Amino acid sequence: MLRSSDTAERQIQKLQRINAALIRRMDAIDEARGSTHALSQAAAVLEREVVARNLDLERALADLGAINAELASARTAADEANRAKSRFLRAASHDLLQPLSAAKLLLSHLEDVTTDPGQADLVHRIAATFESAEDLIRALLQIARLDSQRVEMNVGPVSLGRLFQRLSIDVQAQAEARGLDLRFVPSSAAVLSDPVHLRSIAQNLISNALKYTLSGRVLVGVRHAPGGVWLQVHDTGPGIAVRDQERIFNEFERLSQSDQPGTGLGLTIVRRACEQLGHKLEVHSAPGRGSLFRVLLPLADAAALAPGDKAADPRGAPGPDAAFHGRTVLVVENDPAMRQAFSFLLGAGHDGAGHRRDRGRG
Repeated sequence: MLRSSDTAERQIQKLQRINAALIRRMDAIDEARGSTHALSQAAAVLEREVVARNLDLERALADLGAINAELASARTAADEANRAKSRFLRAASHDLLQPLSAAKLLLSHLEDVTTDPGQADLVHRIAATFESAEDLIRALLQIARLDSQRVEMNVGPVSLGRLFQRLSIDVQAQAEARGLDLRFVPSSAAVLSDPVHLRSIAQNLISNALKYTLSGRVLVGVRHAPGGVWLQVHDTGPGIAVRDQERIFNEFERLSQSDQPGTGLGLTIVRRACEQLGHKLEVHSAPGRGSLFRVLLPLADAAALAPGDKAADPRGAPGPDAAFHGRTVLVVENDPAMRQAFSFLLGAGHDGAGHRRDRGRG
């Protein structure tokens, strides 16, 4: 502070100090003002970036919504196409199977009445061709049903012993024709599954084993597991490398040639039926060591089985001749070709005296 009593030099010193203090204060004010300005500028830039990113996000969400709408539309179209395919296959298979069945019956009658060996062999080959075509159509129809979202599974208790007896009747002739030892290990287990689809699973596994096994045997049995049982099919066939054990379930996939006819769809049907039923499917194999296919089935209460579903000795059942001897057969069929084929077949089975002739077929 300046005083009147201060000398000139003293006053100059004080003024210099005051001036220096003012300069420092002004510098501090400028620094503070510059920092605040920089912060406000940075905030403005950040705000613009946030607005820009929000706009980008809104555009991305709009694009995603459009893509999801297109995917939903494509999925709806694919589902409808799949349903249309299933409807077509069901209708077409029915229309195709009827004339094929009629042709097979007529060929069967022709084979019975043909006396020339060359003609009989030709008729037999034609009948085998028709049978292969029929098997393929039935397999495609079964796959279409399994692929359908409306497929119905009638899950209930199934007697494995009874199933084995029925399968033995169906496939034993195939095993004998191949010179193979086919054995079913008796079982008293009852499992929870759809009886129709479970029979298809087991029959396809057994037929596949018989088809590719050149010598030895095929063994069908059960191994107990926690909470269930494994339905197992062993064979002494050529075996399957690990790298190929996934491919064998693809449509029309055949890793090795077999002299037996087939559709190439049996294992595909097995996998899809197991997926629909929730049954675990496994394959264990190695080249030169045979194969093991097995399906894990949940156990059921054997007491819940109907009396007709319990295992019984099939040898006690009457044969077809005993069942129809002395009776009138009524054929109900809306297809004229099928009615005519049945008429030929039934009429050809008896001679003029009314006795059934031996058709000489296995």
